[in-house]
Amino acid sequence: MAGTGTFPGVDRPLPTPSRPSWRKRAPYLALAAVNRVVPKVASKVVLHSTVDIEDGLLAVADEAAARGSRATVLLEDARRGPLLRSLSPVPVRTVAKWSLRGLAHYLTAQHVMTTGSIHGNLRPPRRQNVVALWHGEPPTKTTARFEGQGGVRATYAPVCSTVGRAYRSVEFDVPPLQVPIVGAPRNDRMLRADRAAVRRTLLGGDADRTTLVWMPSYRVATWKGQLRSDVAGAGPGVPFPVEDVRRIDDWLHAQGARIVVKVHHRDATAFPTDCRAITVLTQGDLESRGLTLYPALSAFDGLITDMSSVWVDYLLVDRPMVFAFPDVEHYRQGRGLNLEPFEHWVPGPFAHTVDDLLPALADVVAGRDPMAEERRRARARFHQFADDRSAQRLLDGLGLPPRRLGPAAS
Repeated sequence: MAGTGTFPGVDRPLPTPSRPSWRKRAPYLALAAVNRVVPKVASKVVLHSTVDIEDGLLAVADEAAARGSRATVLLEDARRGPLLRSLSPVPVRTVAKWSLRGLAHYLTAQHVMTTGSIHGNLRPPRRQNVVALWHGEPPTKTTARFEGQGGVRATYAPVCSTVGRAYRSVEFDVPPLQVPIVGAPRNDRMLRADRAAVRRTLLGGDADRTTLVWMPSYRVATWKGQLRSDVAGAGPGVPFPVEDVRRIDDWLHAQGARIVVKVHHRDATAFPTDCRAITVLTQGDLESRGLTLYPALSAFDGLITDMSSVWVDYLLVDRPMVFAFPDVEHYRQGRGLNLEPFEHWVPGPFAHTVDDLLPALADVVAGRDPMAEERRRARARFHQFADDRSAQRLLDGLGLPPRRLGPAAS
């Protein structure tokens, strides 16, 4: 599908992509011209994320090391290099993206993987594989072409299922045969994590209490120095007003349970600090404990979310999920959803109000799991593979050298 049109379940035309000015595009066009002629190193892997530290990249670096290669990570913020190296399971090379060394690594690598886009989002040269790892599965909120941002220029855009392939191909404007179904490398780290150890690190001596993680997407966010609003109105880090948050907190306290809210790193709102059974976990909190997000996800007894695609990944650990989405109608009129009617696709109770949410939480606290069979069906629908070998399949498909024993090459 090209140009404007409608996508199944979304009764509105696809927006027309905006185009940056020539002044902004000129440096990227010059870099792309050089990239077309510079020889590539066949086994060289370069990684990039707009947030610098991301589990999919760490999983790929781990797999590259098993094949004798040390990955190079291009950093948006070079000051995060020491932290990234400390969190990586294997040695990695970190370089500032726009430094001369960073540009040299980018230009000479045959394999470049990014969770967003890199250096102008231009069409890759034939001799270089640009892999759009992205940071979530597509059948949730709209992105890329569906948002009017244009496609994502990539050689490959791996996904977890045939459903993901259909959406990603259209939203990124990438041919289906360039959307391999190999799984998401970030999930390798969730599935390999030592749950008991991670839980102790996150929750301390109180680790026996039933604890859910709440991961809402943002409504109002800070993006490239500006505020972005995806939906009218915004709650305090979660999609409920403060008085409802306090009611949830009182209920949890009475039950001896708790919730850890992992606020989206771009969220521009503030969560209340006077709760007794609800705590906030920031990216900085994770990093200070030597953790990243996906190993941390393994530790919790269940997930609360909304349209965040984390629920697709969380299917792999087979624990209860609750969908707290009181502003779903506003979101439909704002940014928009891909799967519609969204309430019919999600494998967990759908809460429009606190009165809907508390009984669903009560099931988790009591050890009841009425949606287990629905999760099983959803897992079969959204995951062709349920193992921890997504990065291995990805690098196999790219033709990198096979896995080997022994230390990584420098």
